[in-house]
Amino acid sequence: MPRVLIIEDHEKLRKLLVVAFKREGYDACNGIGLEKVAEFLEKDIYDLVIADLEVKPLVGFEMLKTIKRSNPNAEVVAILQTNEYNVGSIISCGVYDYVLKPFLLKDVVNIGKKALEKKKLADKVRNLEQIMDMDKMAL
Repeated sequence: MPRVLIIEDHEKLRKLLVVAFKREGYDACNGIGLEKVAEFLEKDIYDLVIADLEVKPLVGFEMLKTIKRSNPNAEVVAILQTNEYNVGSIISCGVYDYVLKPFLLKDVVNIGKKALEKKKLADKVRNLEQIMDMDKMAL
């Protein structure tokens, strides 16, 4: 079962997102204390991270770097307050997609599903490449 971490400073929205992902059969974590974002990310492995890029103390690109350093294979969906971020820049930092507040929960869940499907395919490719490398060494 894919693991989903929600990083959102608004408690009600965070809980709504967790419930929405759990209804779809995912193991969604009910967010974290804002002061422990990095510590929480390093404690476990997540398949998908839904992250508000305005959560302090890690804001914007610092948040993305921390997520990717701790969970390099995780797909990330960014939640933005405004479209002040350069979309190309956040995508180049490893973000699968983004949503602007306010958004519909179903939209975030659908984007999350697509991100997890991409991750699943990427994991299969990575596994096949490892098998091929082992076969080459055996020859």
